[in-house]
Amino acid sequence: MKLRRALSFLLFVLALVLWPERASAHPYKLPGGREKDVLALFAPFTLGKEVAAGFSLWNVSIEPQRILVGLREPKGREVKFSLVHPEDDAARPDAPRSSSFVVLQERSGDPAAEKAITTLAEALARNDHGGLWIEPPRPKPPSIVPGVPASTPRAAAFASGQWGDLDGIVTLLAFVVLATVLAARLTRGEPAWIRGALAAIVLAGVASRLLLSPVSFLGAWPWTRLWPNVRAVADGPVLEVIAARAGGPFYLTDVITWTNFGYAAAMPLVLFGHATYLLRDPRAGLFAAFAVALLPQHIRFSRCEDAFIPSLVITSLSFALIHAWLRDPSRVFRLVAIACLPAALYTGYLLRPLNILFIVVYMAAVASLHPETAPRVRRVVGLVVVGGMGLLVFPVFVSTNEAAVQTALFSPRWLFDTGRAFLVPNLFVLTDPSITPPVLVVLAVAGAILGYRAGERRLVSFLVGWIVIFTVAHAFVMEETMRPRYHLHLVVPFLLLGAIVVPWLWERRRAGVFVACGALLVAPWMHRGWIEDVGYTEMREHAFVQKAREIVPEGCTVVEYVGADAQAKELRFARMGARAGGRDHEKDRYRVVPAFAPGLSPEVKVERSIDDLLRDPPACLYLYEGLPCWSGKAPDEAYAGTCSELRRSFGADVVMEMEVPLVIYDRQNLPPGRTDGPNVRFLLSRARLGQGRGSGD
Repeated sequence: MKLRRALSFLLFVLALVLWPERASAHPYKLPGGREKDVLALFAPFTLGKEVAAGFSLWNVSIEPQRILVGLREPKGREVKFSLVHPEDDAARPDAPRSSSFVVLQERSGDPAAEKAITTLAEALARNDHGGLWIEPPRPKPPSIVPGVPASTPRAAAFASGQWGDLDGIVTLLAFVVLATVLAARLTRGEPAWIRGALAAIVLAGVASRLLLSPVSFLGAWPWTRLWPNVRAVADGPVLEVIAARAGGPFYLTDVITWTNFGYAAAMPLVLFGHATYLLRDPRAGLFAAFAVALLPQHIRFSRCEDAFIPSLVITSLSFALIHAWLRDPSRVFRLVAIACLPAALYTGYLLRPLNILFIVVYMAAVASLHPETAPRVRRVVGLVVVGGMGLLVFPVFVSTNEAAVQTALFSPRWLFDTGRAFLVPNLFVLTDPSITPPVLVVLAVAGAILGYRAGERRLVSFLVGWIVIFTVAHAFVMEETMRPRYHLHLVVPFLLLGAIVVPWLWERRRAGVFVACGALLVAPWMHRGWIEDVGYTEMREHAFVQKAREIVPEGCTVVEYVGADAQAKELRFARMGARAGGRDHEKDRYRVVPAFAPGLSPEVKVERSIDDLLRDPPACLYLYEGLPCWSGKAPDEAYAGTCSELRRSFGADVVMEMEVPLVIYDRQNLPPGRTDGPNVRFLLSRARLGQGRGSGD
């Protein structure tokens, strides 16, 4: 019976691991009746015509969210691949792509087949001018950014993966208060120096992040994404009250930065409660809090736009509440913990798609840990709460990640990368000394060995299994530059393994604790170069647009080239000029008009076209030429011709310019046919047309 239960649980774990995360599923569809347009993508090749190495174009099948392409040689050997939208969850950053499609293929190991696919991909890149994808119509949202508006009913917001009516500031403060209550509970009766040390650790974490954490975009799709924790702040009533008293709305980018900083500052306090409950010793909890407060990897991402930092806080708080329910001696406090747990689970599950994996880890914790204090009834209640909230959000996960689920289940080739993910230091961040202080690796190994020998086999297996599950899931993305971000989900179990050995050292080799703390104390400054590294092209562009924001006057119009982005979702100036809070939060600093690649059919309504602006230009008009002028160009172009043509058409004078090396952070931004190397330029120009018409649009 035990073996059967273990096997069932293992299969459940593996099934969930097969659903990796990269982004929300896209809404775009391929309409019917476009067969001729689709076949034209492969010109000069037609059905039945040889492409290369004996393979002929055999079949082209159009489905709502992908195009299936089949190649066949005379002997009957076939090879297939598919074309998906660039925002599809299954789209790999290093895959061949065109303006509208990304090629998905199984590596066959057959040079002839690979050559044929490459030849077709090159034809696709030449012939693809966009306009094939359509997006189902949506009502225009009153929110400050596209997505779920603040006035959306709770059910609709929940169905789209948002936090419903929760105010983001109130939610964050509630989490901090709850973590403080847990810490007070755990330090009651302990020496006063423990409470003082915890307060000092929290302050040290705040100071190190204010001094070292870069304010930049360090995630994927930073110009379009707005995570639920930030949206709940931006659309919440508390920020509106604060903005009214401050005299006006705030820039959305500032709201993003300070919201995530608030979560980062709370992490040491939250992890103290988590570690102390789990390891049953406040000294272990102090060390875990100290380690995360000074961890270079955590510091680097503490003020960026990504959601991994808030995810660590909310999931660690959920674990602390689970452990409190299982082992706190006070019945009243156990009831408080189980009553607060659903809110933490709800916000954590919906924060990031991959957080659905925590269902497995939470249930493993409830089922296997604290056997000496948790009776069966208490475990059953915990499983019902954890599993019930998981079942509640699971349909949301499936509906918003449909493409990822299909790819993971039916094309799990990414699983072959898991070996590399564990063995290559630059890909397994926990063992990379340029990112992770080596002392933490030593402590984690020692903690695992000591815990196992001391009879804590369930605990060690739980923490190691946690690391393995998320490492396997994150093998879906193997970009070296992105791994530190994804591997933030490994930080908590890694630090908990190291904290196991701290009480033992404190009693027998106290000097070892001081040496480890000393090494961690200098770690942020030893790794300062990596923490503050914003030398990538995308981060340089962020800095350029942020500086340009103050140059473009209030109420002006900015024309921005977006290339093949038919939905104009990647508008840099739209995100940088967006405001949040106050009654004027919908009035952004300026109006942004997208300019598309030649021949592209926009899939979004543009208030004023480029032709309209040329015929009747506003008094204040700027042009921005950013990374899409390089990444959105044709393969045979050195620079998107449309960008230069726009500047000439408007008679624009360059007012701000920056030339930076082409060092790509996210490979999806790499220009076609290019690798890292030559420089790129960012240009902000002011049009001479319409001068003297007045002060505004």
